[in-house]
Amino acid sequence: MPYRDLFRVLFGLTLLLVGYLSFGQLNEAPVANVNDKFGHATAFLCLALLLDFATPKHRWGWIKILPLLAYGLFIEVVQYYLPYREFSLWDLAADGLGLLLYPLCYPLLKQIPVLALRWNSATN
Repeated sequence: MPYRDLFRVLFGLTLLLVGYLSFGQLNEAPVANVNDKFGHATAFLCLALLLDFATPKHRWGWIKILPLLAYGLFIEVVQYYLPYREFSLWDLAADGLGLLLYPLCYPLLKQIPVLALRWNSATN
């Protein structure tokens, strides 16, 4: 896939951004739980897409899902020890939901020519 390296860089940068947002001390009032869970699901949906496109030779499955879930668990464990954050299994569940939603986006993603290359290159 011609854009594989770009997706690898974007994946790494997104991991750093998610970590920064997860561990940083927020100056604003906390957002509502629903918005927070939506943010978790969206972040992990994006991470799933970027990881899948960064490694097109491997199909979407446990080999990609488990490391991302481990990253979500790592975030929650670190937050447990931060005085301004808290551990939440609901956050981890929202992360998992984002990962489960990713394959449901395939039909839409395959309609975007530059993204459709991901599935074409996997078979080449």
